[in-house]
Amino acid sequence: MPHDLPWRVQVRDHPGSSAQDIHDEPEWTGGHQHRIGFKNRQDRLPGLTHDEDAGEDPGSTLSSSTSDPNSVTEEEFDEEAKRDLEQLENRQERGDLVNFRDIISGEKDFHLRYPENRSLGWRYVLDCTEDGVKNKPKWPANIKKRKKQDEAQKAKDSHTADGVEMEDDQNGNKQTQNEDSDAREESDWKRSQGENGKHNEAYAADDEQGGGDEKQKSEYDKLLERYTPQEIALLRTLQHEKDYRKQLKSNDGKRKSPQTHNRSEISIDVQDNFSPDNWLPRSEDLIRLTGKHPLNAEAMLTKLFEGGLITPNELHYVRNHGAVPRLLWEYHELDVEDGKLVLSMDDLKEKFEPINIPVSLACDGNRRKELNMIKKSKGFNWGSGATGCVYWKGPLLRDVLLAAGVKEGKSTGGSERWVNFQGADEPSEGKYETCIPLDYAMDPTNDVMLAYEMNDVPLPPDHGYPVRLIIPGYVGGRCVKWLKKVWVTDHENTSHYHIWDNRVLPSFITEKDGEFADAMFNHPDTACNEQNLNSVVVKPAQGEKLPLTDTRKGKTYRVEGYAYDGGGHEVQRVEVSLDGGETWLYCIRRFPNYPIRHGNKFWTWLHWYVDVSMVHLLQAKSISVRAWNVFKNTQPENPAWNTMGMMNNCWYVIKSSIVQGEDEQVPHMLFRHPVEPGTGNGGWMQPSEENKIASAKQEAGAPEKQFTRQEIEKHDKEDDCWIVVGGKVYDATSVLAWHPGGKAAIIGHAGKVHQETSDEFESIHDGYAYQKLKECVLGVVTQKAASFMKANAEAAAKEKAESQGKGGDVVLQKNRWVPVKLRERKELSEDTRCFTFGLPDGMKDLGLGTCQHIQLGFHMEDKMLIRSYTPTRPLLPDPKDHDQSSQQNGASDGEVRAMQDGAGTFELVVKTYFPSAEQPGGAMSNILDCIPIGEEVEVRGPTGEITYSGNGVFDISGQEMKFTKINLVLGGSGLTPGYALIARALLGAGEEMQVRVIDANKSEADILLRDELDHFVQESKGRLKVAHVLSHPSEKWEGIKGHVNADIIRDNLFPPGEGSACFLCGPPAMIQKAALPALRDWGFEEDKDVFGF
Repeated sequence: MPHDLPWRVQVRDHPGSSAQDIHDEPEWTGGHQHRIGFKNRQDRLPGLTHDEDAGEDPGSTLSSSTSDPNSVTEEEFDEEAKRDLEQLENRQERGDLVNFRDIISGEKDFHLRYPENRSLGWRYVLDCTEDGVKNKPKWPANIKKRKKQDEAQKAKDSHTADGVEMEDDQNGNKQTQNEDSDAREESDWKRSQGENGKHNEAYAADDEQGGGDEKQKSEYDKLLERYTPQEIALLRTLQHEKDYRKQLKSNDGKRKSPQTHNRSEISIDVQDNFSPDNWLPRSEDLIRLTGKHPLNAEAMLTKLFEGGLITPNELHYVRNHGAVPRLLWEYHELDVEDGKLVLSMDDLKEKFEPINIPVSLACDGNRRKELNMIKKSKGFNWGSGATGCVYWKGPLLRDVLLAAGVKEGKSTGGSERWVNFQGADEPSEGKYETCIPLDYAMDPTNDVMLAYEMNDVPLPPDHGYPVRLIIPGYVGGRCVKWLKKVWVTDHENTSHYHIWDNRVLPSFITEKDGEFADAMFNHPDTACNEQNLNSVVVKPAQGEKLPLTDTRKGKTYRVEGYAYDGGGHEVQRVEVSLDGGETWLYCIRRFPNYPIRHGNKFWTWLHWYVDVSMVHLLQAKSISVRAWNVFKNTQPENPAWNTMGMMNNCWYVIKSSIVQGEDEQVPHMLFRHPVEPGTGNGGWMQPSEENKIASAKQEAGAPEKQFTRQEIEKHDKEDDCWIVVGGKVYDATSVLAWHPGGKAAIIGHAGKVHQETSDEFESIHDGYAYQKLKECVLGVVTQKAASFMKANAEAAAKEKAESQGKGGDVVLQKNRWVPVKLRERKELSEDTRCFTFGLPDGMKDLGLGTCQHIQLGFHMEDKMLIRSYTPTRPLLPDPKDHDQSSQQNGASDGEVRAMQDGAGTFELVVKTYFPSAEQPGGAMSNILDCIPIGEEVEVRGPTGEITYSGNGVFDISGQEMKFTKINLVLGGSGLTPGYALIARALLGAGEEMQVRVIDANKSEADILLRDELDHFVQESKGRLKVAHVLSHPSEKWEGIKGHVNADIIRDNLFPPGEGSACFLCGPPAMIQKAALPALRDWGFEEDKDVFGF
């Protein structure tokens, strides 16, 4: 398989963590998840504010955006938007320095103006990256910063660890190409591993010649007097089939989809935080098969089946080769025949007659994991849910080609002509292109269409928005998404994805390079076009249990599943065997309404069922299914392994066993499917001996160098990317340039000390990938880090299970991002704003505990921009969930009500770090200051492991602690979590807690919520004292001047002792270099009485 870049590995030499660092590494599993300065599960650094909050002077004051997109006409809006975008692009092309305010102004949100042209949950995305605006451009501040870094690195390289200057010949370049990097192609590497005996010796040499519900018992018992249960089922089936098949109706292409449910998902999965797909809402019912990115996912099989004969959009499988392109309806154009016809999306929708018909799609990798259990293929682990059937709406491709002047028939030379398709996405191996014979496309009975709706709504982005090619009866890989170009040629397409994907090769081809692979991948007869015959048992479900008490006479169980065929061919029969194929039961088929096109074309799948006696089910060796098509062909009994893992359609077999759990009163029948999709391991198939040997080889060998969690977490960027797989540490920086799945798939795991990387890598990659990974190895994680990974994985799984399905009236979700709308923006000072956000769908409760944070997200090109904030309202729980009498302590009713949850809004106070000639300013603060009223941002939470529940009681990482004297060391925007604690401590009934605060800032103007703090001090009757510390005060300032130090801390806080604790939140330098050392020296101890918000 050709590649633009060689798959070479370069590894930066690293000595590993020192013996002292390894000795000093904390026992991560014995403390809390909020250790100051170390990432928690939400990727926050507890106790520390974001870098931009500690940055340069705020710069010049700029006015907030107050533009209303609906205040102008459509024509004016469109003209202004295109002009502003063109001006922005011109500035960027010239190399001008642009900041976030410039980009917000130049990229209008069409969604606010034209929501009808978008799929549900559409998000506004800035076409830039934070790094590309703040760090990479030659801002004067960046030039100074890089110069300092270069000088520091030069000094480091020229001295030993103990400060001794090295000679010139000692000072070598430590970044070298890995001498062990193996540049061999896979075919050569496999031969070196002894995998060369794959051609049969019989080949001639060159010199030779060549459960349903219980039925009416009286009727059933009467039939049992004459027939067996199998005969009864067959009789009923045949009687039904005759009438049902005759009444099936044709579809005229003008009907609406009957599927109107399960289209409500607008929240975003946290797994998409750090990928270019961070703007896409996706169902939590989808099982991700290739890690976080790109999305390749299928629904749980029972969910897919229960969704009905017409699949809800959210449950349809997704196959993406890379990031989903963010295309706008207003700008996207379809180029037909190299510019002979260029269609806007409005042209496509308004100038051509559409059809709207149900069509099944299935990935040709459906059921691949069964093949991977025999021998690892080149593909990831699809289960049996990579299919679905929805209504697709759009014009026939034939009509568009005719409008572009394309003539029907073969070329003038009589050769085959091909119609080619290109998507707008940018996967790792070039543009996604494919082709089909022109004659097939021009035949109106083949219904090849350009779809812009899916189940009567605009295409979801994952399914090709704004337009997708649909070829009924073909494999999903030919149905190009995000369609951009269509053209006709006299030869077949030669692009990478047309040749090197969607193929079934002979089993002796085990790699994608070398002469044999090249010959067969380019062979016309290996291409997957029309879908093949397949069927699957859905019920009994994987892991389903039936008590043996149900196995009494007359009791039946309904076995159910789905089946499909390609080419428009009807699935004419489905059969189930309970005895390994010796005898077969005839099943009842159920088609979607109006399934027939053009008299005999069936583009849809079907569902089937058969009712069987529970007694026979108990005696069954297994449950097998096979289908038959119009050619009277049926599925093979055994799988046919191929290197791409495509088109597996052997009998689908479920096995059962008798089990009894410790808490179960009676034994049960336990049913197991062949495999579970992705990383699931609950199926009856086990890895073959060949797979076990390969796995043992992959796990062997690693350098003895050890790395602490602290060291690994430093290497979390694109130019310094370490990952942890199987307890080993790898430098994957050089892999980003050529990784087949794109760099985003790796960067999401950079610097992460967690189990997810290992699970995802194992589920996707084959032996050759493991060989390339070995070349990146640096060493192993320490035992403490390994224990942390294990404990963290268990805690994360528990947290996810507990949060599954939660929500109700509370907006915040720990594993999902929910959109909230900006309702109001008030100017509190020249650079400080109060933002009011409205909760979605009339929801009233935010659901945030005292001292906890929310994470605010905004969508950017490469990942979500995320900042943590603590709202300044609400500060008290919703009174309907708490005793109202406990919510006051000398405060007025109005003051208390204004701070309670339940109003359907929340407020944030944010300091804006404006751009200047030196630097571009803060990312999130400028975005919030510029976006129009009505724009949406994302919110999730609660985050933080500290919750104050009143009367001195704190929940800290699940442990209850009580303190009566609280010290708060806060800096800049780090004030807000402390402010929430102050409000609760002073307003709660019966509160006697005393609070001492150090609030550090640069100048008087930087002090947040000063009036509110002064009010609390006056009302506290001495329980609250606040010391403001300013590093750059005016001459009028009479308070404390300078930076936080040990003397200021001892003069203004409670000393260590029983009932005393410190909570910190501020800039990294202040917290880690000043406050923490001073508190330790005074006698405070982290995880005992010092914590980070």
